[in-house]
Amino acid sequence: MEQQLYYKYVKMELEQFAMFEENISNNKGDVEFQTQALFSYDKKQSVLCSKITATMTIDNKSLMRAVFCSYFAFHKDSIEQMCNEEGKLVFPPHVLVQFASLNYGSLRGVLFLKTQDTPLADYILPPAFFNQIIDKAFVAE
Repeated sequence: MEQQLYYKYVKMELEQFAMFEENISNNKGDVEFQTQALFSYDKKQSVLCSKITATMTIDNKSLMRAVFCSYFAFHKDSIEQMCNEEGKLVFPPHVLVQFASLNYGSLRGVLFLKTQDTPLADYILPPAFFNQIIDKAFVAE
């Protein structure tokens, strides 16, 4: 039986945002989105950082790039239940999927607001199925 994790949002941060207006044309061709998800852990504060990088391109030219971080603090009991036999903290894939999904949804809202009244306003960050992307645990060293 899986135990419940206790955590809270600590902070959200737009680490980087850039629109490359010189690559934006009146042509509304096929826009592509590339997404990267990275995780880090601050052992001292028991905080997991989920970092999502989203890049929008058209014809191999960058239109927009954003890096968004969400920070989650964990209760000590939750940290203890994720430690393995060797005492290493292991975030299983389903937990990482949850935090990446929360972060990605927040990034979608940020991009919606940042691109209002710009040529990119018609493009909304599409859904990402992190359960198909994240298949390995993150071991905090």
